[in-house]
Amino acid sequence: MASPPVARRIPHDTVVHGESRADDYFWLRDKDDAETAAYLEAENAYADAVMKPTEALQHRLYEEMLGRILETDLSVPYREGRFLYFARTEQGRQYPTYCRRPAAGDGPEEVLLDLNEMARGHDYLSLGAWAVSDDGELLAFSTDTTGFREYTLHIKDLRTGLVRAEAIERTGSVAWARDRHVLFYAVEDHAKRPHRVFRHALAGGPDALVYEEADERFRVDVGRTRSRDWLVLGSASHTTSEARVLRADDPEGEWRLIAPRRQGHE
Repeated sequence: MASPPVARRIPHDTVVHGESRADDYFWLRDKDDAETAAYLEAENAYADAVMKPTEALQHRLYEEMLGRILETDLSVPYREGRFLYFARTEQGRQYPTYCRRPAAGDGPEEVLLDLNEMARGHDYLSLGAWAVSDDGELLAFSTDTTGFREYTLHIKDLRTGLVRAEAIERTGSVAWARDRHVLFYAVEDHAKRPHRVFRHALAGGPDALVYEEADERFRVDVGRTRSRDWLVLGSASHTTSEARVLRADDPEGEWRLIAPRRQGHE
């Protein structure tokens, strides 16, 4: 039987809040290191060798589970503005296709994002944020092709089908102002914590920082109320939260704090 690989032990101490922690395998965090990749490949090879006698069972289980899934399906459409939005899945295709059609009449289906086409040339694809401007003409969306939940924000002109040039990395939530020329988005720090919110003007110029969360326990997000009248900038830890609001038709206005955070109060 194959022997499992043994990772090298390299002493490494990390001090957090005045406490020292020893981690002899800290070096495995460097995913770009050739030795890390070689060790993971050895782990995979060992797993394949151990599991080889079960390959027939794995295949049978996969086929049984697949047989219980409706591969060709349609999500329940939801209305936003003048359109009904929905997603389609098709047998044999790995990813959904996101579409819309006019809410009134029998207008044709319009494909907004076909993730199967977008995944060509990549080993992996994940859709993150998704927000359509109020007039239905622009789509802000983010994708990750690494598997590390590192999303890049793009803007697609739904009138022409073209994706604009800007590509903003390490983004989280997004929200349009009522004016489709202004978009708000959150970005992450090195620990994947959304900690800043920026205002992006499609007309050009540097993006404006509108909020930064200094407390490492808190994450920020930005969105719209169901009435579409307000933008909401939330900041929350596991036990405490607060929110700021801004009129959606006043994107350069002052964010107003609803109530200051109080520890243990959500």
